[in-house]
Amino acid sequence: MKGGRSMAFWLWTAIAAVLLAFSLAAMSRIRVRVRYSRSGELDQLIVIVRALYGLVHYRLNVPAILLSGWSVVYPQSSTSANPVRKSNKKAKRRVRFQTLRRYWAAYRIIMLSTRQFRRWLRHTLKKVECTRWRFDIRVGTGDAALTAATAGLCWTVLGCATAVTGHYLSLRTKPNGSVVPNFSRSEFSVVWEADFRIKAGTALAAGISLLFRTAKLRKSMKAWQSWLSGPERIS
Repeated sequence: MKGGRSMAFWLWTAIAAVLLAFSLAAMSRIRVRVRYSRSGELDQLIVIVRALYGLVHYRLNVPAILLSGWSVVYPQSSTSANPVRKSNKKAKRRVRFQTLRRYWAAYRIIMLSTRQFRRWLRHTLKKVECTRWRFDIRVGTGDAALTAATAGLCWTVLGCATAVTGHYLSLRTKPNGSVVPNFSRSEFSVVWEADFRIKAGTALAAGISLLFRTAKLRKSMKAWQSWLSGPERIS
């Protein structure tokens, strides 16, 4: 009798521990920090993802983005870490017209295989909170009048970017940005920084909702795999 009570106690303790761990994981936030900068002909893109209270960490670094003919070529290095293991990877990728066609074909398959996919996408994006948003531009053409006109155009671009962010995502911060004209010399530099977050439980619920909306699961999974595989690797 005592043995049965002891086993029941430990069973309920284990169930409670699992439920507590799941609840804590669901309440945690997935945080994404993005920083893109361009100065002259130098580019850099950094993406940092943290989840499960920092136990899961991913960092992507693209130190340069180059034009090669009709293609965009960029090297990248990534670091991922979790409680089980840590890995470092380096690769060089190329975006061609065929890459864009593959992405578009995969998107079409996903959209046609999923009931009300666009509605699901809009609803999910609204769950993403933007907690930091900054866009700074410095521009100069060497001609004062042309520089002033270009700066005005940049202000328009900055305003449109802010409006698009607020339309699709939930802004939880006041967007900051500036356009600084340089009348003394030619210059063009951009710095964009943004932080995003979403509750892990919300992301999981969105994934489950997408699964139930998908009619052609195998075909849709192949399309998602094609979309998430990234551009082709080159040596």
